[in-house]
Amino acid sequence: MLQQELENLRIQMEGLADREQKQVLNAYKRALNDLRGELGLIYSRYSNNGRINISKVQRYRVMLQLSHKLKQQVKALFDIDLKQTEAILRNVFKESFKGAAFLLKKYSGISIDFSILRPEFVKAAVQMPIKGEMFSERIWSNKMSLVKRLRTEVERGMIQGESIDKLARRIKKQFGVSAYESKRLMHTELARCMTAAQDEVYKNSGVVERIMFDARLDQKTSEICRGYHGEVFDINTDYPKPPLHPNCRSCIIPVVDGWSPNR
Repeated sequence: MLQQELENLRIQMEGLADREQKQVLNAYKRALNDLRGELGLIYSRYSNNGRINISKVQRYRVMLQLSHKLKQQVKALFDIDLKQTEAILRNVFKESFKGAAFLLKKYSGISIDFSILRPEFVKAAVQMPIKGEMFSERIWSNKMSLVKRLRTEVERGMIQGESIDKLARRIKKQFGVSAYESKRLMHTELARCMTAAQDEVYKNSGVVERIMFDARLDQKTSEICRGYHGEVFDINTDYPKPPLHPNCRSCIIPVVDGWSPNR
């Protein structure tokens, strides 16, 4: 049925995004290994019986050098993350548009003009902000937050004279947090691009006048979306458009003749 097929389209887009984002996750692994190498050199110079023993002046110099290298690493992570995110969102928008158009034709017999998928139109749709903030700005903010957390962890380890193994575990955790932030941001932006593509298809169809908010994929995570589930809105109103929260998985379903919603 239409609703289930559109939900499946969302799941397919998530799979596409996760596969394409592996390059970003691999970049995180490389950055983590590079930082481990830097810490190994620091500990080999200043450790005593496996624990670091460093003066305040030495710590200041080490942190100054390390901060510079951390910023270089994180800038490289940002470049990869931004490039992959832009490419993924372009694909998601185009595939969501095509998928929604195909299903609308299947269930209503209406054909959609695909000439709208001009590169400049797709780019403009992908670059739309959420709450006034571009995804590139949020990616950069996440990366700068990673730099601050890593500096805090390394300096804390030096002050407390921690073993390199204990510090390395905390460093790995911080990289894991940042990688999760990248994935969450991607899934949130994916929801935005899918909604924008489907909204465009439905409005250009000439037959879709209403849409139903579908939160079946989002039931475990959001009371906000569950509150809208099953509600029907006029397509030309300012209806609640997913994403309504980070990691939102809700969908919009066109209300067409011959289809009844499964609430």
